[in-house]
Amino acid sequence: MPPRDHDRDAIERRLEAVERALAEDEQPDRVDRLDELETRVAELEAAVRALRGYVGSVRAINDDVERRADRALRKAEAVERTVDPTEPSGDSAAGEGSAEDEADATEHAADAPTATGRLQRLRDHL
Repeated sequence: MPPRDHDRDAIERRLEAVERALAEDEQPDRVDRLDELETRVAELEAAVRALRGYVGSVRAINDDVERRADRALRKAEAVERTVDPTEPSGDSAAGEGSAEDEADATEHAADAPTATGRLQRLRDHL
């Protein structure tokens, strides 16, 4: 026997009521979950910005250390040229030092016996 139209209408009304009730119950859960996800995304974005800043600082420090090491090496080579008279003055590295480096080398020439040992320690360190 086929279902009557009035039974079908009743079932559809009940089904719609159940769907509305379920949709209303799930809505706050979805909103809470969405809020939680938005908060986590904001925290992750802040962490990424902090890491990028940290990495930028490390790169800047590395660049500074590299410049200082290059300058120290130029000074050490200038001292070595001043201390070691057997080395030809036309060395390819001779033209690389600045006037300040040459002045430092001349100033340290008086410490020749100890400068050679310091130079060797510097080379070993580098």
